[in-house]
Amino acid sequence: MNSSPTDQASVLRSLIDQRANKNQPSSEPDSGPTQRHARTIAICSGKGGVGKSLIALNLAISLAQASRKVCLLDANLGLGNLDLLCGLNGYWNLSHVLSGARQLEEIILKGPAGISILPGASGLSELADLRASGRERLIQELTQLEQQYDYFIIDNGTGISRNVRHFACSADTVLLVSSLEATSLADTYAALKIYQAARLQDVRIIFNRAEIRQAKPAIDNLKKTARQFLQCEAHVMGCIPEDTRMQQSVSAREPLLISHPDSPAGLAITQLAKMLNAKHHRITSGENHPFVKRLYADQHSAA
Repeated sequence: MNSSPTDQASVLRSLIDQRANKNQPSSEPDSGPTQRHARTIAICSGKGGVGKSLIALNLAISLAQASRKVCLLDANLGLGNLDLLCGLNGYWNLSHVLSGARQLEEIILKGPAGISILPGASGLSELADLRASGRERLIQELTQLEQQYDYFIIDNGTGISRNVRHFACSADTVLLVSSLEATSLADTYAALKIYQAARLQDVRIIFNRAEIRQAKPAIDNLKKTARQFLQCEAHVMGCIPEDTRMQQSVSAREPLLISHPDSPAGLAITQLAKMLNAKHHRITSGENHPFVKRLYADQHSAA
């Protein structure tokens, strides 16, 4: 007789609990190179107000429109608002998972273009700094969820706090969103320095509300400074131009890729999604691990 999905989930949860109790790597063999897990992209910014959440949302939609299965995680745990940007109003959020009142699958919202949204905990300051016990409970359920998607898009918090670094350092790709303001450029460089020190393999930069010709001096200076002082390349993926329809989409609570996909910003985000999708691949090496396992392993040692 075949095991039911509930039985399989119980076995998986038991294995994870055993690992936690032993507080050491498991000796259980991996399930094999064909195991599916999502590619994770953490959308970060050194400074607030640069449009990070809007880019995360519309990027997730664009990938879904390209026939990818996408889950958008609102990891801005103190100020989550992705559901509002989609015209949704989910009552249950991550705080209820952390308290044990709800399972993760019970709070998932169905968003535009078929994306799944894990809502944050807007206004709940106690989630601004997750305790180990709360994080462990969340990770246990994320482990099962991750295998259902092609992409986890993480709308990360702002700055370089411990929790922001924790999510970013566990992702496959980090996208740093910056504007051309001097303070934003300085904070972007500071974040790049942190992630370079953490030896992240794929950190890329996007300039928002800027034309490429307008941004070229800032890009050249950032690249030069990174080479000189960090001994690394600052990889700039491109620019998303200023677009009044982006702000209008916030007021209308309808994402830009749904209301105006052919607008200048919409086309730029679609191109960004194509670039990311072109390098999409399943991680099959035994030396690599899914996002949740990396998050779990590093929970006491974020960069």
